[in-house]
Amino acid sequence: MKKRFVLFMSLFLVLSLALMGCAPKAPAASKTEGSAEDEFKFERKIELVCPWGAGGGADSTLRAFASALEKEIGVPVVVNNVEGGGGVKGVEYSAKQPADGYTYMLGTQSLLLVNMQKLSSVDIYKEFIPVTKLVHDTNVIVASSKAPYTNFDELVEYIKANPGKVKCGVMTITGVDAFTVRETFEKAGVDVPLVAFNNGAELNAAIIGGHVDLATVGPAEVKGLVDSGDMRPIIVASEKRLPMIPDVEATGEKGIESYLGPMRGIFAKQGTPEAAIKAFEAAAAKAHASAEFQEWMKTVALDQRAGYANAADFQAIWTEQNETLTELFNKYNK
Repeated sequence: MKKRFVLFMSLFLVLSLALMGCAPKAPAASKTEGSAEDEFKFERKIELVCPWGAGGGADSTLRAFASALEKEIGVPVVVNNVEGGGGVKGVEYSAKQPADGYTYMLGTQSLLLVNMQKLSSVDIYKEFIPVTKLVHDTNVIVASSKAPYTNFDELVEYIKANPGKVKCGVMTITGVDAFTVRETFEKAGVDVPLVAFNNGAELNAAIIGGHVDLATVGPAEVKGLVDSGDMRPIIVASEKRLPMIPDVEATGEKGIESYLGPMRGIFAKQGTPEAAIKAFEAAAAKAHASAEFQEWMKTVALDQRAGYANAADFQAIWTEQNETLTELFNKYNK
């Protein structure tokens, strides 16, 4: 009897354990969006590609941003100038890098124009994602201080008296700077041929040396040369004058609707992890708002137009710019 009882209890215990093993388990805590497990942590240096050479507005903007970003993102941030082909080499280099969240590219609307001409094997509009807009610069048409004209009206009269003689240097024949020249002088009733240069330093030297008559530049790029008396600003492509050069007329006050200026922003290759893009975007917002970057923008007159935009807003702006420039491209390339 005692043996039967022990056997019964043993069987009961085995059956109970088996039933417990089949019982449904409590659901694991679900991972909520934005939890620590979802956050992207940068663990090595970040490369920012500049598709243009040193000495220009794109390069100076990217270097100022990289310095502020490094303080916010927690890893080294390096700038790599890959110049050539009006930005094409930099784009194609960026497209070949891994989409792992550690390589980003500076871009302006000039790259959209490169795309329209099919000068690159990379479809820039489709293969890169807008991440954050940094600045909206203003184009200024400048001349050598030795030029026989001191303002826009005198320049226009000189061009009319010397057709075909005055040429303007630009970074890209079909870039935003070139469209600024075309719009401005077309509406003034004169024609100015364009000459392309590889980088800002080369263009500045050509102006000072008298090898080209005019140049389209950002005010910060030539402030030192203007202050030293080597260059003379002629007109600002803006609705109003710039505080940096208050004596220089703006196209708006001359009744000339020519306001194009380079928007500089950061792009990521398609396929880059969304978490990495969000982490970069968050750090970029803090870097842009930092006292260091804000003071730099003020110093170089980049605080005159709304600069910063997050990824969603930048995508909308980028789409609008693509449509606007497509119209201009078709107009000037019939």
